[in-house]
Amino acid sequence: MGAEQDKRVALKQWLRGRLTEGQQPKEEWRQLLEATWDYLLLTPVDDLIDAKSAKAAADELMNADLVTELSRPIVAAVAPAVIQELREDERPLERFLPQDAQAKLQEAIARPGLVHPDWVRAMFRGEAAEAVLNDALYRALKDFSTLLPRLMVKVSPMGPLGVLGSAGAFAEKLIEDLERRIEPEIKSFLADRSEQILERAAEFTIAKLDDPASIEFRVNLVNFVLSKSPAFLVGAADDELCGDIGLVVELSARHVADMPKMRADVHAWIDRALGYSAGMNLGEALDLDGIEVRPPLDALAEATWPAFTTLLRSPQAEHWTDTLLNELLDEYERL
Repeated sequence: MGAEQDKRVALKQWLRGRLTEGQQPKEEWRQLLEATWDYLLLTPVDDLIDAKSAKAAADELMNADLVTELSRPIVAAVAPAVIQELREDERPLERFLPQDAQAKLQEAIARPGLVHPDWVRAMFRGEAAEAVLNDALYRALKDFSTLLPRLMVKVSPMGPLGVLGSAGAFAEKLIEDLERRIEPEIKSFLADRSEQILERAAEFTIAKLDDPASIEFRVNLVNFVLSKSPAFLVGAADDELCGDIGLVVELSARHVADMPKMRADVHAWIDRALGYSAGMNLGEALDLDGIEVRPPLDALAEATWPAFTTLLRSPQAEHWTDTLLNELLDEYERL
């Protein structure tokens, strides 16, 4: 029995080396990926995905505790690292778009009907918009209300260039008194009509959305963003802001996972996807029928080979292959 046991140990060691060492298993791994891709494209989608099990998996993945735990490392580690990288990138975003792509983007931005009117109405709504409008109109109305009296003083004999200097000083006092008296009237006028003025301004803007000036504004805004670097765009994203955003992401992810309607929507998406692909193989469902689309298999094989061999050398995988080999030898001896 000792010799038999030694033979089994030797076979197990050979199998491990055969699967993970040298150039041959590495090349076989690449060939396996290629054959798997080709086989999957020809396989009916119904054989690859079962609606019931897919929905059960989706339900498990949408577990609120699981979603929270998965989002935490992204929020705590990945996001700050990405932000830090962006802070150091001073190159403009437009480097990612060639000139023809930029021209096409500007053409798309200029397309009529691109901006929904509700976006404009939202911008002209609320206390902040009213405060800005009130301040601008207040200054304009105040200046306009005293424009004519000041102009008359300047060109009249009572003005600084006239002969009646003391009368001019009296006129200046009258203007100051007019400004003091008219100020509460302007504020009262704006308080009663600011909301109505904002509504009219919004509707006027909506009516002009596709005018050349509005299109130029949209194009200039996009060009401004493209001309800036990632460092400029994330300049205000300090650690405190990142922490706040991270908490928002975590709480939102948990909230979405707990939404009963979201689970129903995911189930409906699965049904629609499988309904669309009924009777099709994967290549047909992906609209790859007759199209020679192949992933970079050599690069994928090279990149995944270390992970594959590490997995096969793990204690769990070695125990599994040892068990299979023992069962194979026992079955061989029984036969």
